[in-house]
Amino acid sequence: MTIFPENISTYGQEIDRLFYTISALVAVAFVISLFVLLYPLFNNSAKRVKKATYFTGAKRKHFRWITFALVALALSDFYFLYAEHGAWVTIEQTQVKPDFHVSITGRQWNWAFTYPGLDGKLYTPDDIVINEMNSELHVPINKNIVVDLWAKDVLHSFFVPNIRLKQDCVPGRMIQRWFKLTKTGTYDIACAELCGLLHGKMRNFLVVESQEKFNGYIDSLYKKNAPALTMTNPSN
Repeated sequence: MTIFPENISTYGQEIDRLFYTISALVAVAFVISLFVLLYPLFNNSAKRVKKATYFTGAKRKHFRWITFALVALALSDFYFLYAEHGAWVTIEQTQVKPDFHVSITGRQWNWAFTYPGLDGKLYTPDDIVINEMNSELHVPINKNIVVDLWAKDVLHSFFVPNIRLKQDCVPGRMIQRWFKLTKTGTYDIACAELCGLLHGKMRNFLVVESQEKFNGYIDSLYKKNAPALTMTNPSN
């Protein structure tokens, strides 16, 4: 049982595990903090409590509780760092061999998808750009998908809940991420950064499909853009 949308990425389970671990430890700290705050209020009354006195907290018996809290906080932080190390290495530091490379640009108010053209390379004159609201990003299943994330105008945040991928996109900077998906279907692509008046309408879709269907989609893009590709293809 999970409270999240269905995970379809190879590293999504690691993200979910981190969330539950952090939530459990924070919940324990929250309960303890509430107890320390509320117990004196209900346990004491004007008749049972002596007149309040001022103390500096410099004595060892007072200072030890501060030390205990600081040590507990430091240990929990170090544990979080240890627990997330594997996920960090997998997602942030692993250089995967791309099976498909695509560029994604956030703009007000949609995501623009740039596919490599006939030369198979991005950022050449024959690239195919899909720049429409509610358009689809097609990718093959069980392949390493490398995405270059850009922002054209303001801060955006590329967010696909089913992949457990959320990455801010900064104008003037390219940020590269990757994913490998294990289930076909159509999934939401949202913007998780307030980016202007129609931020709530900034919705596109991720279509995960078999290699055969993906090849057919790419071929249809080539045919649709055939005149432009013929004029700009460097091999001609």
